[in-house]
Amino acid sequence: MLSLSNLFSQNTKKFLQLTACSFGTRVKDLIPLYERIIVERKETKTKTKSGIVLPDSASKASQRATVLAVGDGLIDKNGKRFKPTVKVGDTIILPKFGGVNVVFEDKDVIIIKESDIMGIISKN
Repeated sequence: MLSLSNLFSQNTKKFLQLTACSFGTRVKDLIPLYERIIVERKETKTKTKSGIVLPDSASKASQRATVLAVGDGLIDKNGKRFKPTVKVGDTIILPKFGGVNVVFEDKDVIIIKESDIMGIISKN
């Protein structure tokens, strides 16, 4: 049986396994292709600063996400590969709509193109 993990080199698989495991989420069997990025949306706040608990209907989906896995990059028509700007562990801003929502190993993840990312949140 052919799986996605057989499509990539041993080095890419090892890198993805090590970096994904270091952030507490295993995505070893789900490898993004080309310019695609796998992210996990951050939890939304369920309580205000003053301590009021918000109902589910009042909370919006967070636009912040953590990068879990990164593809090898986009290949242009001349065969040149462009390395992705984001890396595993980055916190990014997602658009309200876009990407593909996937449930993988009991986790809700989103697969998006790197060009759909609105920005990277600096850790400073």
